[in-house]
Formats: sequence, structure tokens, C-alpha cells
Amino acid sequence: MKWSVDPGDPLGVNLADIGLEGAPAADRTPAEPADFEPPQVVEGLPFAGYNSDLGSVSASGLRLLARSPLHHWHALRRPDREPEPPTDAQVFGTAIHCAVLEPDAFELRFAARPPMDRRTKEGKAAYADFMESIGDRTELKSDQWHGALAVAASVRETEMGRILLAGGRSEVSVYWTDRATGIRCRMRPDFVPSSQPVLVDLKSCENASDTAFSAQAWRLGYHVTAAFYVDGWRAATGEKRDYVFAAWEKEPPYASAWYYADDQLLEAGRCEYERLLRIYARCLAADEWPGYPAILQPLFPPAWAMDKS
Repeated sequence: MKWSVDPGDPLGVNLADIGLEGAPAADRTPAEPADFEPPQVVEGLPFAGYNSDLGSVSASGLRLLARSPLHHWHALRRPDREPEPPTDAQVFGTAIHCAVLEPDAFELRFAARPPMDRRTKEGKAAYADFMESIGDRTELKSDQWHGALAVAASVRETEMGRILLAGGRSEVSVYWTDRATGIRCRMRPDFVPSSQPVLVDLKSCENASDTAFSAQAWRLGYHVTAAFYVDGWRAATGEKRDYVFAAWEKEPPYASAWYYADDQLLEAGRCEYERLLRIYARCLAADEWPGYPAILQPLFPPAWAMDKS
């Protein structure tokens, strides 16, 4: 299957209807590569610094743009935005990443909170003592602690886990400039194995079977991320790597499975991220971040409903 986009109308609507008429054309001649900021591979950059960079765009930023430029602006560029504290699920996910990719650092970065009833005076005192004892480590509930270790065992003890996770670099920050638009891009792969030319992406899921995970991957735009990362890594380092997903289930028995992004998935993702980069370039040049098209549109039955009929 061949994927194609219309470069003259990347939003699929008349640009005048959403306030982008007069913005630089998507197919204008980009800056010469010699004028581009050189690519960088940065070790040890804190995630907060990576995530707050407004001088480059990430795959997650592009996926927000796919909903609308307004959603991208509100989440990432709004002047009054403030960092939100991590949710319980995000803390658990970070713990799993550490347990899987940096097992020796797990107990240095996290601490298991023993059972206690914080509604009582004794429980409150015990919790205060616990928090004082853990220093700058992140507290985990007991089930989160054991769950993270169980997921790590499930992923690392598979044949692919033993091959791909034996050695490498975790969460390096990579920067490059897209040649077609001149937009500075960034990515942060979960793991870069030293043994095989792949990039490893850890993904949580309800169901790691091929049919269920394939549907999740498409729905959540994993194909966009995969293509963006494969192309970005090659642009920054000159090295060709494939893209591999380590999918792990969030509930016991924490089953896991490994998948690679095939050429068709990457081609679809590449067309989509290139389309989104063109939109981003126009919005950035005009400093206008419109929402949904301000026109009257027909509303059709969803495809799945028509299939049932």
C-alpha cells in the first residue's frame, strides 16, 4: 500500500478557514543544510529540561498537533502553563522503565512504602518517618514496587530481552534539523542497544497480543513515533536502526511480547510526521495555532457502524 498526502493542503481544509492563509507555503525552499544547527546526541539531560524545550519539536508534540494546533499550543506553548505533578500511573511507568533498563539503579531511585494507615496518628507518624528515611528517592506503593520488578523480570528474561537489553544506553536525547522544513526536532529513545542496530521502545498495554497491540499502536500513533525516531537517529548519527516495541501488560501475570515496526508501518508514520511538520512550520511562522476548522461540516456515521450495517 502506498501512502500519500497533499502538500498543498496539509490540514485537509482551506487554510483561510482556520486563519493560516498567508503563512509560509509548506513547500517553500528550506534553509540550506549548511545553515542548519548541527545534530546532537546528549547524554544525561534531565527529562524536565528535555521536555520543556520550545526550540524543537518531539513526536509527542506532533501527535498533539494531529488533533489540532490549538491543542499543541495549549499543552506545550501556553505562557501560563505550569508543570503538573506526575500521576500515579506515570510514577509507576517511570519505575518500570528504571527496573527494566537500569536495574542496578532501581533501589537507588525508588523506595517501597510499607503498609500503613495514614488516617491514624500512628500511621501519620510512620509515614513521616518513612519519607524522611528515603531522602530524594521516589516513594512507591508496595504493589507498585513488586509490579515494577515483575514487569522487569517478564521483559528482561525473554529471549529478546536477554539479547537487546544486555547493554546499551538509556534515554539519550537526540536533536536534528528536518531538511524539508528547517524545523529543529528532538527524540529520546528508551534504549539504544549496543548489541543490535535497533531502538527499543517500552510500551504498557492491557493486552500484548499481536492483534490487540497492533490496534493500540495505530490508535495512539506509535507508527508516527517509530518513523520519526528511525529517521531522526539516522539524520543525527548516520546510523540506520530498526524500531522495536517491548509491550508489557499492566496487570498480573505481566505478560510481554516483542514487535518490530515493519516497512509499511514506518511508511505510514513517515507520511504522517512529514505532514505534521509542515503544519507545525506554518503555525510557528505565523504564530497562529487554530483549533478545529471554523466551517460547517457534515457529520457522517463512523466507519465501524457502517461496517455493521
